[in-house]
Amino acid sequence: MKTPKVLFFNGQGQPVAEIFMGLASAGFEAEWKSNRLGDDEKLSLVSEVEFLVLHPAELSGEVLRAAKRLRLLQLLTAGYDKIDVRLTGELGIPVATNGGANAWAVAEHAVALLLTLYKRIVACDRSVREGRWRQPITGFNTFEVAGKTLGLVGAGNIGRKVARRLAGFEARVIYYDVVPAPDIEQELGARRVSFDEVVREADIISLHLPLMRETRGLIGRRELGMMKPTTVLLNTSRGEIVDEPALIEALTEKRIAGAGLDVFAKEPVAPDNPLLQLDNVVVTPHTAGHAYEGWFRRSRFAWENIQRVAAGQAALSLARPEE
Repeated sequence: MKTPKVLFFNGQGQPVAEIFMGLASAGFEAEWKSNRLGDDEKLSLVSEVEFLVLHPAELSGEVLRAAKRLRLLQLLTAGYDKIDVRLTGELGIPVATNGGANAWAVAEHAVALLLTLYKRIVACDRSVREGRWRQPITGFNTFEVAGKTLGLVGAGNIGRKVARRLAGFEARVIYYDVVPAPDIEQELGARRVSFDEVVREADIISLHLPLMRETRGLIGRRELGMMKPTTVLLNTSRGEIVDEPALIEALTEKRIAGAGLDVFAKEPVAPDNPLLQLDNVVVTPHTAGHAYEGWFRRSRFAWENIQRVAAGQAALSLARPEE
């Protein structure tokens, strides 16, 4: 019986490759290559591969069509917006995400963005280094999480972890999701409400959605206009979920209080992007999901899924094609 081949296109460097290869399951022939290879080089590698693993989750249609024996496209990411899931559906290739393996890291990052905004950490750090002791702090421009209303847009693996963490800060939790989350309703007293109710009522709005046709531009001028002037918007999902020019306007005009952003409409973000000039914005370079522990969790999940499919079972955490 021929040994199944597993190929990992890795864009994260040697340490991640070593973790993935070190957790390899017996009975598979595994290798890794840089995800920065051109399509011509990738085409020559995929024809005999049965399991293809990706980070980041980017692969052209031409390469997918050449992978004639592919039984599973396994992503180490949660997002799959750069994979043509219509094409993979036509080709009969299941696409699996990381099963929430980075949920801990992203949830913690969202909380960190919030606290950085509420406590003015960046300005405080700068003031101490520059010898301006306490100058940014007036006693009226820093805030507590306690007593605030957290509004989740998306209550999947990550959103529920954000809820649990901020409930520990004594925040109330409301959420919008097409799928109910009874666990956080029972544990935290979270309420499932309409999308508009989240936008209107929440002091802290945290986005945890995949980028799809129906979520692109979900937060636009209408929604920003409905928010309280004290609202903070957190986005650790995808930049395109928010209408960026509308967000810049709302922040510049102080119609909302602030934003914590790990993602942008165009990445890397342009140095002249107005968001970078605003003192009510905290930004990070799309690193919310990156944590040392997470690479082991992602790799273990990938190998478990590969073993499932090799044994004739359905993969877990399958990506949902757009309607």
